[in-house]
Amino acid sequence: MSNKAPVQALVFVIFVCLASCAHNANLYREIDANVRDASFEDALRAMEQRNVKRSIYTDKNAVLYYLDRGMLEHYAELWQDSSRSLQEGESLIEAAFTRSISREMASFILNDNAIEYSGEDYEDIYINVFNALNYYRRNDLEGAMVEIRRVNEKLTFLSDKYETARARIADANPDLDGPDYVIEAVRFSNSALARYLSLLFYRARGDTDNARVDLEELYQAFELAPDVYNHPPPSSLAEELAIPDGKARLNLLAFTGLSPVKEEVNLPIPMPLPPPNSFARLALPRMVNRPSDIEYVEIILNSGERFRLELLEDMSRVAMETFKARYSLVVLKTTARTISKTVAGAALAYAARENSEGLSILVGLAARLAADFSERADTRISRYFPGRAYTGGVTLEPGTYSVTVNYNGRRGIVASERIDNVSVQAGRLNLIQLVNLK
Repeated sequence: MSNKAPVQALVFVIFVCLASCAHNANLYREIDANVRDASFEDALRAMEQRNVKRSIYTDKNAVLYYLDRGMLEHYAELWQDSSRSLQEGESLIEAAFTRSISREMASFILNDNAIEYSGEDYEDIYINVFNALNYYRRNDLEGAMVEIRRVNEKLTFLSDKYETARARIADANPDLDGPDYVIEAVRFSNSALARYLSLLFYRARGDTDNARVDLEELYQAFELAPDVYNHPPPSSLAEELAIPDGKARLNLLAFTGLSPVKEEVNLPIPMPLPPPNSFARLALPRMVNRPSDIEYVEIILNSGERFRLELLEDMSRVAMETFKARYSLVVLKTTARTISKTVAGAALAYAARENSEGLSILVGLAARLAADFSERADTRISRYFPGRAYTGGVTLEPGTYSVTVNYNGRRGIVASERIDNVSVQAGRLNLIQLVNLK
């Protein structure tokens, strides 16, 4: 064997791996600052900066681009623009799911960052929730209900998705099949947030039968997923279908905080190989919650009513729960890929011993570095879905009201806003949507 061959091969691997490293989260700094200040149009402009688009929103991260943009447009009340962006993101997620297996092979050779981002399951679910709100704001109740039905379809499909993936991988790798290879079950099949919106939409249409079904499904969501819904259902739900004749119902839906992000975690695993390849490093993604300054939301009406909104859905918990099954597959693939690289490096070092012991050591070290450098966890994730959804409702005399909203933290009011000229009419949906992502 030529002295140069092993080293040239490793130099090539390192060079290729440079192209597959994860993007720099610091590039989000300006966008994040604008989001925290509720300057959503400024955040949209920051997204379009050349260095941000070249580093973060590349072609293989197109899903990220459309999800982030669609949510910022939603907060900026650009309802139609938001619909277009979210629908494009949804289409790209669907296309990525049906992509040929040859595209997936790149992630077995390098790492998951080498392939296009296909979206997390919770992102795919909440696309339709916020698109439903986009349609509602555009006075298209039918379009809103179509989006909610899409949520329920996706949740039904989710329970089978990873079992199908497990079976395909097991068929391709018989040695991996067995009791030690388990895909974590997805214990989330019903969204209280989606059911709540569906309930309101059906009630607005006068379809109390289907509204009642959604209310029952909403309560069942709490029973079937106690890890996600570790809080009681909002007490105001009991009044949603008991509005006296001539009265009007004002509903409020508040989104606070921000969804989780991912970080890399490194885990060493021992290998039956000579040093320096006697261990391998697994680089795995972990979801991390982003703390919110807001602990509760208080509503004050000029008519004297005063009440707190109650937690409907902890969207961050949904993100964590739905990530578990995907994480099982990531661990499997990362382990197989990392072991293969480590074994290949040890083989190169052994082959180099034909020339000299010194070269063998050098090649072994280079192989170790190349394997470690090429293994980077895929920490890509959208950043601007909210972390929590709160709700509340009050039955009123029809009329025009002023609404004061206080976002409270541990040390008092974090932010406050006043909404004047709120028309509350009998026989229609009077829904105020609130957003504070601090």
